[in-house]
Amino acid sequence: MSDRDRAGDGGRTGDPGSGREHAAPRGPRAATPGHIPVRAEVEIPTTRLVLHGVDPAQAEELARGISPLPCVAGYPHADSDTAARMQRHALEVDNWVPGYGLYLMMRRADGLVVGDIGFHTPPDQRGAAEVSYGVADSVRRRGYASEALVALTAWAHAHGASTVLAEVDPTNHASRGVLAKAGFLPVRSDGPKLRLRHQG
Repeated sequence: MSDRDRAGDGGRTGDPGSGREHAAPRGPRAATPGHIPVRAEVEIPTTRLVLHGVDPAQAEELARGISPLPCVAGYPHADSDTAARMQRHALEVDNWVPGYGLYLMMRRADGLVVGDIGFHTPPDQRGAAEVSYGVADSVRRRGYASEALVALTAWAHAHGASTVLAEVDPTNHASRGVLAKAGFLPVRSDGPKLRLRHQG
């Protein structure tokens, strides 16, 4: 898998399940066809990070390869624009639920964005949600991806997802380590990627 770990493609928190929410994650859709809501805020604190839910305006900036907030060198990373376009598409087709989108990983120490993480879609009928993430090259190997993944996975299990899925290139040992540290276990996969899941 690439630097962005993707479900369907390709650090421990202090209290990862206790995110401060500004919008209920379930219930009526926040968007209607052709209409994008003004805000999409959910914030999930971890020991060293705050996962800041990306709003539509911020997603538009990321889709153009521009960080909407101050960031470390190397952010946005190579796949940030793809993740932002996925959120924009979900909003446009009325398949978006607050919390089940893209988050910026903001470092508590200085407020800088170090990466991003998020879901492709809300949980499906089986309760499964797919996750992906990426960190800027300049801050790799510091545990940020693991910390963010642990927190977001816990949040998802507390908000309607029975299973969180991810997929990784079998040769990407660093990303496999991130997923293993977060408690993801391999499942059978017929494709070239290694598929993993985390059960709630």
